[in-house]
Amino acid sequence: MKKGQTAAAILLLAFALNGCGGGVGKTAFAPTETSLYVTKEGTVTSADVEICENDYYSADELKAYAQEMLDAFESENQSGSSEKKAEITECTVKDGTAKLLITFPDAEEYLRFAAEYPDEESGIQVESLDVVSVQDGVEKGYIVGSNFYKAGDEKTEVSAVDITKQKKFYVVCVTGSAKIQTDGAIQYVSEGVTLNGNTAETPKGETSYIIFR
Repeated sequence: MKKGQTAAAILLLAFALNGCGGGVGKTAFAPTETSLYVTKEGTVTSADVEICENDYYSADELKAYAQEMLDAFESENQSGSSEKKAEITECTVKDGTAKLLITFPDAEEYLRFAAEYPDEESGIQVESLDVVSVQDGVEKGYIVGSNFYKAGDEKTEVSAVDITKQKKFYVVCVTGSAKIQTDGAIQYVSEGVTLNGNTAETPKGETSYIIFR
């Protein structure tokens, strides 16, 4: 596959892979739109969700094609560690909707993939992404100096200093636009982030913070 082909294009080629993978393991990610899913362990799942029409390729052909793409990406970007591998964790077709989920071992790996296979048409235009504990985030310069609001209550402002004291919480630091779900309940979001249930939508061209349990 040539560099520059989008993940969405991969999905359009792979939508006939009905049941090519199992779900997403212990996660509860069931996306209905193109989005990202992050966990406390730092893994990132990229979900491409598209309306599908007719199937043009056999499942075997498409499965081989999608795996070839990942193999090429891994061989060009990995340092040889067998523990850090991106993998297809779901590829299904149901009720006219195709889903392709690729899980990355960390945000760095996801960003490399997004740079190699950019998708300029989707709402996910992430420039940087990091998922760490609040304590580690403070050490990296996150949180302090930003305005925060309690999840589910946009009128209740919360002090950034109070958030820095939440040692059991985690922070997603993201620059750029995306729809992000977390494996724990979202507690606070920085100014400019909108919430729909446990999905946070971040604004384009800004650095945003999502605090989750």
